[in-house]
Amino acid sequence: MPVCQHCGETWSYKESLKQVLKLRRKMTCEHCNEKQYSSQRSYWVSQMVALPAYLIIIPLMNIIFNVGFLVGFLTITPLLIFYILITPKLLTLSNKEEPLCR
Repeated sequence: MPVCQHCGETWSYKESLKQVLKLRRKMTCEHCNEKQYSSQRSYWVSQMVALPAYLIIIPLMNIIFNVGFLVGFLTITPLLIFYILITPKLLTLSNKEEPLCR
C-alpha cells in the first residue's frame, strides 16, 4: 500500500482506491493534508498491468461485433474491474510531480 512521503503514514486500501478513482496524479494525504503525487514508476507499472487488457480487448472487438454486445461487455467488464481493484496496490507516492517520461 502507498506510504505518504511527507508523514510516513500508510494509506488504507479504501483511501488509495478513492484517490485512484479521482483519475488525477495529485492526491491529498488524509493524515497530514499534504499534496502527494503518483510516482513515475507507479504510472508505468499500472500501465504494464493494463497492457494485457489492451491486447485482449483489441482482438475481442471482432468477437463483439460478430457475437453481440452483451457477450463483449461481459468479457471486458471483469478485466476492467480487476484493473481498478489492483491499481491501489500498485500506487507509490512522491512529494513532487515527476514527469511521465525522461
